[in-house]
Amino acid sequence: LGSRPLTIAPAARPVEPVAPLSTAPPLAPKTPSAAELMRPRPEGAARREPSPRQPSPRRSPRSSRKLGRSTSASSSELSFGSGSSAVRLLPAPLNKNRVCEYGWLTPLLSSLVASQAAGVTDLASGTPGATLFVVCGGCPNSFCGMQAVLYTHMRSSPPELDFWWIKPKKEDGSTLERATLDRHSKGEHKNDPGRSRALYAQFADLFAVGGGAEAAARASRAGGGKLRFEVVGASGPAPRALIVDVESRAHYYIYLIWQEDWTSNPFARSKYIKGKLVYQRDPTLPEYFARPYAYRDGVLSVPPHAELEEAVAEPMARSDETRWSSVGSELRRVGGRPSSIAAVESRAPARPRPASSGESAPH
Repeated sequence: LGSRPLTIAPAARPVEPVAPLSTAPPLAPKTPSAAELMRPRPEGAARREPSPRQPSPRRSPRSSRKLGRSTSASSSELSFGSGSSAVRLLPAPLNKNRVCEYGWLTPLLSSLVASQAAGVTDLASGTPGATLFVVCGGCPNSFCGMQAVLYTHMRSSPPELDFWWIKPKKEDGSTLERATLDRHSKGEHKNDPGRSRALYAQFADLFAVGGGAEAAARASRAGGGKLRFEVVGASGPAPRALIVDVESRAHYYIYLIWQEDWTSNPFARSKYIKGKLVYQRDPTLPEYFARPYAYRDGVLSVPPHAELEEAVAEPMARSDETRWSSVGSELRRVGGRPSSIAAVESRAPARPRPASSGESAPH
C-alpha cells in the first residue's frame, strides 16, 4: 500500500431526533379559591400594594355652537329660582345679531314709551288697533332678512292681541317701512306671521285679551303664580302692556323684548326663549330698564333681583359694539358696574336655523 500510513476515521455519531415544538396554549394563571383568599397571611409577609392609578386626561369644557360662535360654561354662572321658573345666567352673549342693527325701530319705540301709540289696521278685515310692544333679535338669519314682530291691541269684538312682521325699507335699511305697520295678508307688503305664528303666539297668550276663561287660565299658568299680565288703558288711544311681579309688586311696562337664545329643534321635549325685557317702571317718566327673562314650556320667569336690573339711556341702543347680553355702552349695571349678562338655558341644543321664505323666524 505504499509508505503512507493508513488512517481510519471514527464512526459518525447517530443524530438524535428533535422533538417538535408544542402548540398547546400557555397555562392560565391559577385563580385563588375562596378558601385561599380567606386564609390569613403569615406574619412578616410583605403586603402587595396596588399600583398607583394614573390620572385620566383632563377634558376640555363642554361647548355649544350658537349662531356661528362657540361658548362654554363658566364658573361665574348664576342661577335664580327653581323648578320650572329657574333662570340660569351666563356672562357671554349668544346672539350674533346686535341691538344697534335695529335702529330703524327707534321712532316706533319712542312713540310707545311716550304713550303715543301708532294706529294700525288689519287691511283684510278693516279692524283698527294700536301698537303695544316689539319682539326682535331672531332676524336676520340664514333664511330671512331683517324684520321684527309687532304686537298690537286690536279693537275688534271681542278685542284681541294680534301680531305681524314689520320691516325696514328695502332701499334704506335704517328706516321703518311704514306700510308694514298695517297687517297685510297678501301683496307687496305681505307680513302675516305665517308658520312662525305658533312661536310668537306665546307672547300674545300672556295677556289673554278677549280669550275667555281658557285664555285666562293659560295666562295664569304662564305667570307661574309669580307674575300677572295686563293691558292698561285698553279703551284709550295708547294702551300699554304691563307685567306685574306679584310678590314685590314691581311694574314692568314693556315696550321691547329681545331674543337672545331659543329652542331650534321642533321635536324637543322642552322648549324655551330667553333674552331681555326692556321696560319702564313709570310710563310717564323717560326712564328705561332691562332685565333677563326665560320663557320655558309656557311659563315666563323674570328674576326680581335688584342687581339684575340695568338702566338704559334711551329706548334703543345705538352702540356699534353691542350684542344684547347688555344693550351696549349706553346700558350700565345698577351700582356702577358694567354688565354683560344674558339669560340662557342650562341645556341649550345646537341651533340650525329655520327654513322659510320671507316670513322665517327662529323655531
